[in-house]
Amino acid sequence: MGLTRRKDSFYVEFHVFDDGKHLRVAPPGAGKLKRWKVGSRNQRSAKDQEAVIKTKLLAGQMLSPSAERAQAVTFREWAETYLSLEEVRKLTTYADRKLKVGHLVDFFGDRLLLSITPEDVAAFRAQRVCYPLTACVGCHKVFGKAVCPGCGWKRPDSPVPASIQTVNHDHTALTHMFNVAKSLRFKLVLDNPASHVLKPDPKNERDRIASPEEWAKLTATAAPHLLRFLTIAYGVGPRKGELLKLEWPDVDMRRREFTLRKTKNGETRVIPMTSDVFDTFAELHKERRLDTPRVFLYNGKPWKNPRTAFAAACRRAGITGLRLHDLRHCAATNLRRAGVDTMTAMKIIGHKSEQMHRRYNSIKSEDLHEAAAKLQKYRANTVITLASSAGSGQCVSDCNSNVGA
Repeated sequence: MGLTRRKDSFYVEFHVFDDGKHLRVAPPGAGKLKRWKVGSRNQRSAKDQEAVIKTKLLAGQMLSPSAERAQAVTFREWAETYLSLEEVRKLTTYADRKLKVGHLVDFFGDRLLLSITPEDVAAFRAQRVCYPLTACVGCHKVFGKAVCPGCGWKRPDSPVPASIQTVNHDHTALTHMFNVAKSLRFKLVLDNPASHVLKPDPKNERDRIASPEEWAKLTATAAPHLLRFLTIAYGVGPRKGELLKLEWPDVDMRRREFTLRKTKNGETRVIPMTSDVFDTFAELHKERRLDTPRVFLYNGKPWKNPRTAFAAACRRAGITGLRLHDLRHCAATNLRRAGVDTMTAMKIIGHKSEQMHRRYNSIKSEDLHEAAAKLQKYRANTVITLASSAGSGQCVSDCNSNVGA
């Protein structure tokens, strides 16, 4: 305890408590022994430094080692470290997570990780769902919309505001980043500011599906390699990432099924093939390459993302507002319309909860009219049956009365 000398230098030793942020003096035998090298051969100078260290400890002004490390870490630096972690790189949604971390870096940049507060997280959410303020080049009015309300000037190359659901996904990524930074492995922060900001319910259960006419146009304009991908996505509803990572050893043509192993929720899923899906796999099998196990290839290499090709096909077909992920909604809706029970449909689509499955089931006007027709048919049959029964009963009653007479 106190000042000690080792070889050619003096050291200051104290038992301390470390709360992750500051060090404080602990009674002898308690806490952890902490040693500081004062780097002086002069004992008087070393004692002066010992007094400074002890004063800071008693006043709670001595930063803990983890806090000292965290003070120098910026959000940008932590983002690079986070994306390089093995457990993050193994995420099936890694490409999407990397994109969302990019949104966060654009906002927080070189801010110190320790300085980010819940108010900053709320500010990030606010700017993601709004157009940034800009001055109109025509009337010089400052506005925050796509078009100037004063003169109608359209702002060029302005990022479109994100939906609440998209911002919630960014928020989830930020929460995980801070949870990892807070873990015992890193100890860069004591608290997670993102966990103190509520994520609002988007209440935007998207019900966009491709109509039969749109599907016909899309299949007519899609390039051959895209058409095969779309046919399977529309037919049985696997996620884009699940389908892109599908490998031939997991395709069983004899049993007419394929197995998804790299799924979003980590659970293996066996998907049955419809006849058109089976035919599509048969076509793909003719072009199978021996140098890669992947099913979906583009220019001989594993296909990374069909989004651009899909957007181009939609433009050629004159279809607007349709996303690639909406084909999954189509599959869920078609399963319901075909009369497949909910639990089986959930197993095929890969939903764990009925609430999520309901979000993917789109109830259209034609569904309501079909339900009304079924109800009318049921009621008509019921009335006829009751009328027949009533007539038969009357006949029996009359016959009995005649016999009695």
